[in-house]
Amino acid sequence: MTKPELISQLENAKNNYILELAAISLFGSIEAYPILENNNAVFGPYTVEFDQVANLLRNTNDRDIAIKEFLTSQIRSLIKESFELIQDYSKVTGQALLFKAEPWYPFARMIRNCLSHNFRFEFREYDRSLLPVSWKARTIISTMEGQPLALGFFGYVETWELFQEYQNFAQDRLV
Repeated sequence: MTKPELISQLENAKNNYILELAAISLFGSIEAYPILENNNAVFGPYTVEFDQVANLLRNTNDRDIAIKEFLTSQIRSLIKESFELIQDYSKVTGQALLFKAEPWYPFARMIRNCLSHNFRFEFREYDRSLLPVSWKARTIISTMEGQPLALGFFGYVETWELFQEYQNFAQDRLV
């Protein structure tokens, strides 16, 4: 992979996250429900109707749960995929130590691992030796072991800001 390809893939990941934010915005609008009821996805021999989505979104409790689950999948996708793209590029180009030297790297790696393990913190012995690990106003501590990643701790804002760290690093520091 070349650096322009890395930057392009990071931009694609960012665009997917923005599409998710747009979808969540639309899901909260009752004007979207008739559109969903009258549309579907057709691929190959399959048709998936969207009326079930409209029905799900009409119920406030169901909508909140569905949107939270959708959000968590997009957080996982943006943070994990981007981290791994940079990690792979850094290894192949001999810049892994530069990546690992970033002040946000330990936090980002632990969040990436959490996202990969059902949104629960699971620390290896090495991780425990680094704790506590902080980034901005967030600190990962040993008592978080086995705990779920709360969206109040790492949600929309933190996802966007950590991705910005990734993107700036890839653009400005990698060669």
